[in-house]
Amino acid sequence: MPKITVNGVALDAPAGMSAIDAVFQAGFDVPYFCAHDHLSPVGACRLCLVEAGSPRKNPDGTFILGEDGQPKIFYFPKPVASCTMAVSEGMVIKTTTDAVAQAQAGMMEFTLLNHPLDCPACDKGGACPLQDRSFEYGAGESRFEFTRRHTDKHYALSEFIVLDRERCIHCKRCVRYFEEIPGQEVLDFIERGVHTFIGSAETQGLGEFSGNINDICPVGALLDETSRFRGRDWEYEHTRSTCTQCPVGCSVWLDARTGRLERIRGAENEAVNQIWLCDAGRFGHEYVDGDARVRQPLVRRDGRLEPATWDQAVAAMKAGLSGIAPERFGLYLDASLTLEEGASAVSFAATLGTPNLDFAPRSAAVVSGQNRASIVDVAHSDAILVIGADVTEEAPVLSLRIQEALKGVVSDLRYNHGAAIADLRLQERMLRTRSRLAVFTPVPVALDEHAGVVARYPWGQEAQLLQDLLVAKSSPGNGSNAQVSAAAAMLAAAKAPVIILGAYAMGGSNAPVVVAAAERLGAKLLVIPAGANAQGLELLGVAPGKNGRAFGHFEGLKAAFLSGLDPDPVALESLDFLIIHSSHLTGAARAANVVLPAKTNYEKRGTTVNLEGRFLPLQAAAIDGGQAEDLHAALAALSEALGVRPEVRGLRSARKAILDRFGIAVETISPEGAFAKKRTNLGPNRPVESLAGVPGALQVIATPRAWKGVMLDHSERARRAVGPDVLRVREALGKQLGLDNGRAMRLSIGGREQTVTVVFDPAATLPTIPAFDGLAAGRSVALTVPAPATGGDD
Repeated sequence: MPKITVNGVALDAPAGMSAIDAVFQAGFDVPYFCAHDHLSPVGACRLCLVEAGSPRKNPDGTFILGEDGQPKIFYFPKPVASCTMAVSEGMVIKTTTDAVAQAQAGMMEFTLLNHPLDCPACDKGGACPLQDRSFEYGAGESRFEFTRRHTDKHYALSEFIVLDRERCIHCKRCVRYFEEIPGQEVLDFIERGVHTFIGSAETQGLGEFSGNINDICPVGALLDETSRFRGRDWEYEHTRSTCTQCPVGCSVWLDARTGRLERIRGAENEAVNQIWLCDAGRFGHEYVDGDARVRQPLVRRDGRLEPATWDQAVAAMKAGLSGIAPERFGLYLDASLTLEEGASAVSFAATLGTPNLDFAPRSAAVVSGQNRASIVDVAHSDAILVIGADVTEEAPVLSLRIQEALKGVVSDLRYNHGAAIADLRLQERMLRTRSRLAVFTPVPVALDEHAGVVARYPWGQEAQLLQDLLVAKSSPGNGSNAQVSAAAAMLAAAKAPVIILGAYAMGGSNAPVVVAAAERLGAKLLVIPAGANAQGLELLGVAPGKNGRAFGHFEGLKAAFLSGLDPDPVALESLDFLIIHSSHLTGAARAANVVLPAKTNYEKRGTTVNLEGRFLPLQAAAIDGGQAEDLHAALAALSEALGVRPEVRGLRSARKAILDRFGIAVETISPEGAFAKKRTNLGPNRPVESLAGVPGALQVIATPRAWKGVMLDHSERARRAVGPDVLRVREALGKQLGLDNGRAMRLSIGGREQTVTVVFDPAATLPTIPAFDGLAAGRSVALTVPAPATGGDD
C-alpha cells in the first residue's frame, strides 16, 4: 500500500487507487463531473484538478533527497486531473492551494461559458451537481456579457428521453455508458469545439437500458419525458423500494407528488442491479395514475358493472357464493404479488378448505431449490452458458451483469468514502471476451451479438442439448456439433462457470428433466422464474393441493377469485360467480360479478424474492389509489362474505408466518435484501400442461417481453416505443395460412383474439409471438386464422 500525503495528511492508499479517491479517502473534496463509479475515467471535464508530485529515484534505486534530507518531491508543472492518475509511493497531493483554486474556478468558468443558466425552468434544479459545484468552486459571477451559444432544446432522443443540447457540458458520461454497460454504440460526440453536441444515428434506437443516462447526467441535459416539468426534486416524496416487473428485483427510488407516481430512478444495490434499471422498470409506471384505474369496488347489477362500496361488494360476494362448496372455489394470484400476500392466500385457502390455489405465470418445474448461483456469481464468472433464455427480456439487468463478466472487471471497489469514484481498471471501449459466453436458444435473442458461441436448437429439445453438452465435456471431441463442443470446452476450462436457464427451457413439460440435466454439468445454476415473485410464492407453497385445479383449468369450478390476472374471458364462462381483484378494468374484470380495486406494487409494503432467492423489501409510495387495497384487505372482505376467519390476516400476521417458515424477519431486512435462514422442502415438481394440440391450428412460441401488457395498454408513449405485437413467421408458411406481410390482422392466439402485425422473417425457424398477460413465455400456443382471413389497419 503506497504511502502518500494529501494536504499534509498521511495516508496508506491501496495499490491502483486513483488520486481523486485518495483525496476523498483523506477526508477532502474535489469537484468532478465526468468521473462515475461504474464508468471508465477519462478526465474530460478537468474539474478535479490538483497539484501533485512524486519523489524520483537515483540510478541505485534510492530516492533523490532534498536539503532537509527527505525525498524531494518533483511536482507536475501544472495542475493535473486526479481522476486519471494512479497514486504511487511518496506521492504528495494538494487540493487547497491558490493555484488549484484558480485552476478549478477557471475550468468552472469555461464550463458555464455557454451554459444557458435556465435553472428556473430546468427540471434538474435543486438536484444539479453543476449548481452545487459552481457555488462551491466557481468565481461567483460571470465576466462575459456577449450572447451565449444557442443550440437545439427539447431534442427527442427517444420516446422517453429528451436532450437539451444547450445544457450539455460534454462530460461524455452518456456516451461511455452505452459503450461500456449495455455494449451499444448509439451515442457519440458530433462536430468539434464549441459546436460539439451529443447525437445518435437517426435510424438507430437507444436500446432497452436508455433511461440510465438520465440518472448519471450531471446537469439537466438528459431528462425523463414521463416526468418532465412535473415537479422539483425537493417537492417529491422519495421512497426506496424494489421493482417487481421481472425476477431481478432491482432497487428503485419511487418519486411521488400530489398522489401521483411521477418518476422512477435506480437506487444503489451493488449485489443486484448496481444502479441500473431497464426502460420497462423505469418508464413503465404511467398506468398507475391513468384514468382507467379502478378506484372503487364494482358490482354487477342488471348485467352491468356499477360503482359500489366495499360493504356492498361484501354483500354481493356473500350472495353470489352462497351454497358453493369449497372444492368448487378457486383462488388464483399473479406471480408478482408480495410474499406476505401469498401467505394470506395460503392461510385463506387452508381455512376455507379449497385445494384450488395457484399463481401465474409459473414455470413448468419448481425453480426455487435450484438457484445456487447469485447475480454476483454471474458478474464474476469466467464462463456463462445461456440455454433457452432471452435474458434481456426475462431479466434485463442480469444481461448487464453478464456483459460485466465479459469485460473481466467488476466495478465493485469500495473505500471508506464509498464506491470508487474513478476505477482505473475500467477503460474506454474495453474488449469483451466473447469466448466466455455461449448462447443456445430456439430463436434469436439480443445476447447473440455478444456471445462467442451462438447456436439454435429445436424448441423442446433442451434436455437432449444438455445431454450432448455433458458427453462433449466428459469426452472432448465427441460433441454433436462444433458449437456444442466449443461450449463444453468453455465449461471444462472455467474456474467459475454459470448456467442460466430461461423461459424456453422451463416452459415445456420436460422442464424437470432439463433442470436435472443442467445440474450434472458441474456449474452453478441460475434459473429465471416466470414471474417477479414466482420463487417466493413457490417457497410458500402456493400451488394446487390434491385434486386441485391449476390456473387456466376452471372446468368443474363454480366460483373463482383472481388477483392481478387477466385470463381469456372465454375460459371463465363456465363459472357461476367471478371476483376480480385488479388495478384496471381488464377483459376478465369486465366479465366479473364483483371487481375489487387493487393496489399496484408501488403502493404496498411487503417482500419479494428474486431469482437468486434474495428477500427484498417493498415500501409504499405516496400514491392516491382511491379505495384500492392490497390482497390482505381483499381476502378479509372475502372471508367476511364466506364467514371464515383465516389464521393469517394482514401484514403483521403474514410476516410472523414468514418468520416461522424461513427464519427471517422481513420487516428488518435492509434495502439490499437478505437470504432466508431456513431451507424449505418444496416437494415434487409440478409440471404445467402445454396448450398445444388444437386440431388444424399452427403452434407458435410465446417469446419473453420485459414490457407488461398493462404498461402498454395504458401508455401511448410506451406502445409507440415498443411497437405493435408482431407475429414472425417464414414467408412460405405465412402465405400458406393466408397471412399478409406487414399487415395488422385479427388472429386467434391461444384462444384469445389479438391484433398482431404479421412479419415474414427468414430467420423465424419457429413462428413467434410476444407473450401477453395470462400466457407464460416459452410455451407453445395455438394460432388460427379466421376463414376467410380478415385484415385492416386496426
